[in-house]
Amino acid sequence: MEEYIVYISLTLAFLAIIFFFILNVRLGRMIKKYNNFMKGLGDKDVENLMTYYRDEMEKLKKEVHGNYNSRITEIENKLPGCIRNIGITNYNAFEDVGNEMSFSVAFLNEKVNGFILTGIYSRAHSYVYTKEIINGKAKRELSKEERDALNKALA
Repeated sequence: MEEYIVYISLTLAFLAIIFFFILNVRLGRMIKKYNNFMKGLGDKDVENLMTYYRDEMEKLKKEVHGNYNSRITEIENKLPGCIRNIGITNYNAFEDVGNEMSFSVAFLNEKVNGFILTGIYSRAHSYVYTKEIINGKAKRELSKEERDALNKALA
């Protein structure tokens, strides 16, 4: 019976040594991860560092929120003047030229002001010109293609 107790004690001691080595390896890995995480922080306390970062984030949040309303107002004031509606028409200006190389493009803002850009392509020359649009009406007479481009932009 005493032999069994000795064998059981030796087995338990052997298992304890194995567990000791396993725990020692795990602890070594954790220490390595901790040192890697703390690299570059020096003597700073992590809790103080995290508090500092939180305070900095709050400052940035207040600064962005303070500028937010003024920036939105500024953008809203600029939006009506921005080009928002575009209409394009491609066509053949001359019978001997194919592939619809001529074009008319209407660019309008929210107030229906803008311009029409027209490019006429022929085998010998290319011409580009504009016509001003105010309140949806052209100052000069529009061609059929230019009216199509303007109607597409208005739609």
